[in-house]
Amino acid sequence: MVRMIADLTRMKERHAAVIRHTVDDDGVEIAAYHALFELANNGPMRSSELAERTHADPSTTSRHVTTLVDLGHAERSPDPRDRRASLVSATDAGVAKVEEIKRYRAERLAPLLEDWTDDDIERFVDLGTRVLHIFEESIIEQGFERRSGRCVAPVSATESATPDDSAAVPTQSKGPAR
Repeated sequence: MVRMIADLTRMKERHAAVIRHTVDDDGVEIAAYHALFELANNGPMRSSELAERTHADPSTTSRHVTTLVDLGHAERSPDPRDRRASLVSATDAGVAKVEEIKRYRAERLAPLLEDWTDDDIERFVDLGTRVLHIFEESIIEQGFERRSGRCVAPVSATESATPDDSAAVPTQSKGPAR
């Protein structure tokens, strides 16, 4: 199990290194979509909260937000609690982009999992979720997660640090992705 988790971690790191500076056809850094998923899934928030939720540097988040706003995927509005600050939210076009990405991921995953049954996929999701919760609890028990030499509040499993991939796992060619 430890070896599998280590291998999965290495694969995630390799994937992150590949996409870190990759630019999509529409000119958006792939990493900016992480912010768009967060906005689409969790509603309007300040840029500082978005940076915290995505575990990104505030200046990087600001650059991503500007790009997303310029493309019409996100918009800024005054924060009703503090008119000096602004909230960032996904636009209808941004939500549509998130759905497009989910469909693309499902199409890419389908051939990789074509030999898996629905039961295999459900069991994998259940066990994977269980392991993530165990790890999350251990982080919470330690108080705070250490990142880049600073303490940050732990993220719950429902606020994962990756875009919502749950909707991108296809079923065994029976109906929509789940």
